[in-house]
Amino acid sequence: MIFGVALAFGLLPLANTIHSVRDWWETRAGKSEVEQLRELRLPWCRPSFTDHLDRLREVIPEDAAILCTPVSGDDELGRSRWYLFLADALYPRRVFVREPSFASGTLVTYPDWVRHHFEVIDTDRSGLTTGGIITKAKLEETVRLGLEERSVEWELQYAMVPKGPFRDAVLLHKGVVVDYKDGTELNLEGEE
Repeated sequence: MIFGVALAFGLLPLANTIHSVRDWWETRAGKSEVEQLRELRLPWCRPSFTDHLDRLREVIPEDAAILCTPVSGDDELGRSRWYLFLADALYPRRVFVREPSFASGTLVTYPDWVRHHFEVIDTDRSGLTTGGIITKAKLEETVRLGLEERSVEWELQYAMVPKGPFRDAVLLHKGVVVDYKDGTELNLEGEE
């Protein structure tokens, strides 16, 4: 019996190696890293996301700071935390969000982060209560000073949807909309 157990444990690594090589040969052999990542179907490997990143990289300078602002959508489950992927993919550009302690990536505080944008600062433009108007007025100066301190001149407004959040995204530079999606040349001064 001990011989059978020893034989089984001796053959397990061989079987695992054969399985791994066969899996690699069938699914990844001869494919580029990008193609292999797309096979995994991870959110940050979707063509809609990577194409959007390519255009952002062309327009936004590497030393820039970007504020990510959700302006629509209803995802409170955390499937739309695209700012986390943007922060990694756009490096060395710095990516910021309002109330980062809520947006830290934990699902416990994520609904609070969503409510902060939609109910406190009204990024979805659905309207505020009287108390919300007062709270927003108090926050605006603090936010403005924080953005100036971090030299944030760019803002990416996007939808909080798990798939295709950048379909209707708007990029702003110093409050002016920048057309970056159709490949036209960027003109930050507003001159034609």
